[in-house]
Amino acid sequence: MSAEQSLNNQRFWTVAAVLAVVMAVTRLGHFGEYGGPLDASWAVFFLAGMWLQDLRLFPAFFVLGWVIDLAAFALGTPTDCYSIAYLFLIPAYGSLWVAGRWASAGGYGRIAIAVLAGASVTFAFANLGMFWLAPSPSAPTFTAFASAVAGYFPGYLLTMSAYVAVGLIADAALRLRTAIRAS
Repeated sequence: MSAEQSLNNQRFWTVAAVLAVVMAVTRLGHFGEYGGPLDASWAVFFLAGMWLQDLRLFPAFFVLGWVIDLAAFALGTPTDCYSIAYLFLIPAYGSLWVAGRWASAGGYGRIAIAVLAGASVTFAFANLGMFWLAPSPSAPTFTAFASAVAGYFPGYLLTMSAYVAVGLIADAALRLRTAIRAS
């Protein structure tokens, strides 16, 4: 293994670990009970798709999210969102991973489009899963359900966008630091 391959391998696993830690720290309290930072999971799946790209890591990140949710439930988080509809998070988060991979081949404009598209598809999958597999007694029709959940999308999009922006700024700063050290 060459020095460049070793460095790339080290960077790959460092990025994977940092993304996993960010998800663990922010997801545990994402139901709002613990007053912690907003959940970065959507951004983590997007950035992992963009930076790591290796789809074999997707199940590991999904299982990490599931284990964190189980820990949150054990700590007293209500289990209202935990049903068979949870399976819809697989294509939902997969959409973010694919959007991140697509974004990696372009500049900031392409990343912005990918964030919006990925978040939209993810929101649709997650909420359709809840509507079909864990119907709410207070929203018996699709129109009523869509009206009830539509207002949440801007917050999810803003949170994801902010975390992606922080990730991109951190990546640019680290690359600049590395370039300065190499010169």
